[in-house]
Amino acid sequence: MLFMEDGLKRRANLNIAVLVIIYLLLWSVNAWAWESAELSDKVAFLKSGEIWIADQKGTAIKQLTETDGKVEDFLFAHNLQYLAYAKIIKYVDEPGLWDEGEAIPQRSLCSIVIMDLGADKILKEIMPPEDNWLYFVKWIPGNKLLYYGASGFDVWGFFEYAVDSGSENELDYHQGSILLEADFYGNGSLKAYVDDSGLGETYRQDLHLVDLQKNNDRILVSKRSVMDPKISMDKKSIAFVGVEYKEKEETDVLWVCNIRDKSLKKLYEGPVRAKIGGASELSWSFDGQYIGMFFTPEALVIEVQNPGDIHKIQGADFNWLANRKILFSQGNDAYLYDLTTNQKALFIQDTAKAVFLRLQN
Repeated sequence: MLFMEDGLKRRANLNIAVLVIIYLLLWSVNAWAWESAELSDKVAFLKSGEIWIADQKGTAIKQLTETDGKVEDFLFAHNLQYLAYAKIIKYVDEPGLWDEGEAIPQRSLCSIVIMDLGADKILKEIMPPEDNWLYFVKWIPGNKLLYYGASGFDVWGFFEYAVDSGSENELDYHQGSILLEADFYGNGSLKAYVDDSGLGETYRQDLHLVDLQKNNDRILVSKRSVMDPKISMDKKSIAFVGVEYKEKEETDVLWVCNIRDKSLKKLYEGPVRAKIGGASELSWSFDGQYIGMFFTPEALVIEVQNPGDIHKIQGADFNWLANRKILFSQGNDAYLYDLTTNQKALFIQDTAKAVFLRLQN
């Protein structure tokens, strides 16, 4: 009889433990889902060295971080569950050659902090090596953050931090360089990247499209110059920029490649602009009707079906808020530009790096 009672007690305790585990799992899932829903369709921005969010009217402002004003930059994961931000540790002399007696500019040295927004906790703080810098680039499929290390002049290594396993991994330099420029469709089903082939007169840059679910890699385009590929929201096209030489002058050319038949359409040709490695300077509108060439200090926004219709916007940190509205910075304030009215309007004052958060499945 005692044996049966002990068995029943153990079984009851086991059932309670199982229920507790199930409850905790459901709670964590619900917490993440709530947090993602809370952030989706909001605008995140820097203000006084902290990350804040607001609604699409620039109201209902809420602070996300508390670092004593040390946040310099930030990057949300596609599922809005994770956040990476650059946290200022100290200021050091700007690398370079300086004349005797010249005031040496100061430059911030930052760690990379990775935060689980659903659990509201810091998962990892990655510290920079001595006298070097760390910069995050993008979130890639598998809840991994791609970042790189740099001296004052050169990139010396690429790394990824996997949130799920909590592991850090140094990548092969060539692999990291490819990932730096690669584009992933929101849910990680497609990857567009550029690799080199040939030498001298036969040198080409090949635009690849990879179906990550079928592990199928095919080349869509092979040209002398292919940069910054971006997959359209409907997964039917890829936009990219190429630099061409005509009459001893360089020009930027915006191309759109049809994924199905590999056909190319030229949308724009104009003076070459400075480009930043790893920066997402091309961007499709959500409905695929426009492509933004978001080159600081002037963005060009081109209508795909009517490429002669070009909108020019002065500013920085350009990104889409809606199909016909662009969020950008000018001076110390954030503005909205409306493609319908060709007008800009103040969004939030005293902010930097405003970005629209859109949950990507």
